[in-house]
Amino acid sequence: MAEMSELEEREIRDYVMSQRCTAGPEDDQVTLAQKVGRRRVGSTTHHLYDVWMESGQRWWVITHHTNLYSQRDFQSLDQAFTYHLGLMRVISEQVKIEPDEYQAEHVSRPWRRFARAVDAMSEAEESEDYQAVGIRCREALIALAREHQDAEWVRVPDERPKAADAKGWLRIYSDSLTADRPRAYMRALAERTWDLAVWLQHYADATEWDAELVLGATSQLLNTFTLLRVRHEHGSSERCLECDSYQIREDNSELVERDGHYGMWLHDVCLACGWESEKRFDQWSPERLRRVLEYHTGEWSPPKRLTEELDPGED
Repeated sequence: MAEMSELEEREIRDYVMSQRCTAGPEDDQVTLAQKVGRRRVGSTTHHLYDVWMESGQRWWVITHHTNLYSQRDFQSLDQAFTYHLGLMRVISEQVKIEPDEYQAEHVSRPWRRFARAVDAMSEAEESEDYQAVGIRCREALIALAREHQDAEWVRVPDERPKAADAKGWLRIYSDSLTADRPRAYMRALAERTWDLAVWLQHYADATEWDAELVLGATSQLLNTFTLLRVRHEHGSSERCLECDSYQIREDNSELVERDGHYGMWLHDVCLACGWESEKRFDQWSPERLRRVLEYHTGEWSPPKRLTEELDPGED
């Protein structure tokens, strides 16, 4: 069995309990959660757990994205893991054109145009259809170049490029976001992707393979730009002060009262060595408390002090 921290075990227990409508009777409880290994496929690491319930039911829980599988249906972990990989692949194809939270924040307009390129590809049959994919990808790159021209993080040179100079602006973004090898990579990726999209747009003998090539390059550029924006915004990842690990997670207490205010105690936990930071109090605003109360209507009755804080002036 692989070692697991208290926080990791609690997260798995909470996940299984959150799936009770699927996992079995509502009053069924987790009696044992143990980590049985982890497997890396490509760039993704999947953590594997064996969970026992009071009713005798047992579940395999597999992460990224977390899902659970009955051991009655999958008697071996290998069977469950193989099915999980296939399921995740199907889901990833279904949401291929759905942006994640970072893409939605940093490349929303370009991504919508890229989604149109994917839609065009799904119906393409003739060379002119594949050329249209190139047009849509080119539109996505133009949208990317135009969307950030006045952003605070952009270092605009004395000679400002024209608004429609996509290659020029993408080069400026590369220089503004990073340096050294990543800068050279982003510059080259932007220039080559633009050239590919323009080439496909005018290539009379375009095939599905040509269109797939340009779609892949455009997706890669949008993803790389998003990563560089996140990296530029958040800086280096936090490391454990004891073992230098990146496996830092935030843990929190239940809602508590402190000096007449409500909030949670937060602290960081290292999943690698167990180090914990000092606790800090996260004070909640009255509006945040109100939203929590509305969400938990009927499950939690607020104390009088909290009611007064949420509705000052009311009898």
